[in-house]
Amino acid sequence: MNYAKIVGGSLKGRAFLLPETLGARPTKSIARESIFDSLQGEIAGFAFLEAFAGSGSVGLEAISRGADLAIFIERDRQVFKVLEQNIAALKIANAKLFFGDAFALIASATDYLKSIDKKAWFYFDPPFSIRDGFADVYEKTQNAIAALSPKVTAGAIVEHSSAASLADRLGSLTLAKRRKFGKTTLSYYLLER
Repeated sequence: MNYAKIVGGSLKGRAFLLPETLGARPTKSIARESIFDSLQGEIAGFAFLEAFAGSGSVGLEAISRGADLAIFIERDRQVFKVLEQNIAALKIANAKLFFGDAFALIASATDYLKSIDKKAWFYFDPPFSIRDGFADVYEKTQNAIAALSPKVTAGAIVEHSSAASLADRLGSLTLAKRRKFGKTTLSYYLLER
């Protein structure tokens, strides 16, 4: 079993399981730290939705940093079980899990946010490698972000291959900044003010 640790906040230093599947690529701690350093006080009072959740490392970090709720979407059954174990082990009561394809379930997740009158930060970490019908994963990710309702959206972050080119504007969201970590880049999209 491989483990990682929460980087900061109330759960700092607590370990969580990493999936042992070939497709899983957990967000590195340096990228997680960068995300939440960038968001700082912007996370409290909001929900945090992690699509392609895997172990839930980023959503768990969001809870640790003060998010009101974490929503996770994961389609791999084995990985989903690891996610459930992590939430149970860390005693996360304010989590909502969706099992299935992120692109198919994002509308259900946003409907849920509307039903509880909560805005969320949306985090997309699609697979880097082109496999299992993921050839158009970045196009689908950009379309999903463009379709997000401003009523439930605080902003969106995409972790993607540095070789991939994402649009500067997606629906009501505009690229605010990019942070590169070697082969990985984080792109931040915010509502126009």
